[in-house]
Amino acid sequence: MTARRVADALGSVAAACGRSAQELCAIPGVGDERAALLARELIPERAEEELERASQTGVTLVTWLDDAYPALLKAIADPPLVLYVAGEVPALDTLSVAIVGTRHPTMYGRETAQRFSYQLAAAGYTVVSGLAEGIDTAAHVGALKAKGRTVAVLGGALDCLYPKSNTGLAREIVAGGGAVVSEYAFGRQPDYQTFPMRNRIVSGLSKGVLVVEAPTKSGTLITANWAADQNRSVMAVPGRVDSGASAGCHKLLKEGAKLVTAVEDVVEELQDLFAARPARAAARPAEAAEAARPEPGLSAEERAVLAGVAEEGTHVDALIRSTGLAAGKVNAVLVGLQIRRQVRLLPGGFVKRV
Repeated sequence: MTARRVADALGSVAAACGRSAQELCAIPGVGDERAALLARELIPERAEEELERASQTGVTLVTWLDDAYPALLKAIADPPLVLYVAGEVPALDTLSVAIVGTRHPTMYGRETAQRFSYQLAAAGYTVVSGLAEGIDTAAHVGALKAKGRTVAVLGGALDCLYPKSNTGLAREIVAGGGAVVSEYAFGRQPDYQTFPMRNRIVSGLSKGVLVVEAPTKSGTLITANWAADQNRSVMAVPGRVDSGASAGCHKLLKEGAKLVTAVEDVVEELQDLFAARPARAAARPAEAAEAARPEPGLSAEERAVLAGVAEEGTHVDALIRSTGLAAGKVNAVLVGLQIRRQVRLLPGGFVKRV
């Protein structure tokens, strides 16, 4: 919202460069704190320094006015003016799901986050999280294990990565075709103010937010609140009724969050969101159909199994014979195809194309 107010008042965000805090504060809705921040950051000399440093470190700066700026994030109330991106910028503008949770998960929470992330990444979704310890780390690791794409949003500058213990993980994310991103200029240390603001980017980049495990006072619930404000789907995984680690999830479920017990629930929820927008689908059917599901990117084995599935239904035994694959391999491939919404598994060992 601040960026839009500045652009509306001055003609463009670039026009704010070199303006004093007093001049910027005069813009309705900007406020003293934001005006001081903008005056400090939007100095032409400072911009040149940032560009030079970014060039030397392989970081890409994406501004609010660039075509590469992720469309979903640009639509939120207060999009960042600039994104500092290490890795692949296009990864920020893909069909994404945020997986977030407590920094102190139980074994159940950690394993659940990693499993859901693995399955979603394998199905073509980009997994977004905050690179924090606990659930965030498990989410990134799960996506990487699936050789999928994951995006980490930091609560500080790229050169002030926190926690330091995840420095290696950040490098793996970039090497795996994902991205590590921040809205903060080089040198900005994370603090109690930056993390809540970071959370709006985590949800803003995503079609939906899945909370795996979080106590009632967890900062994760801030991300869920941002998601609700941004008209994103809020989903939660239930835990033990006596587990404080899942109390926040149960609170979200009572308030109307989508109950998730399997990855198919996430896929179904996101597809329901797309189906709820008939106006866009009617205007641009090809684009809406493309957005409704991720690019399959099927392997040779998946294509072979899918080719053997008839629209009216085929028995698994027939697929094993026609493909020449082992029974365990065929069953594993079918689960993956079901997650990708390519087939539906039916009672009695039958499979049907979706």
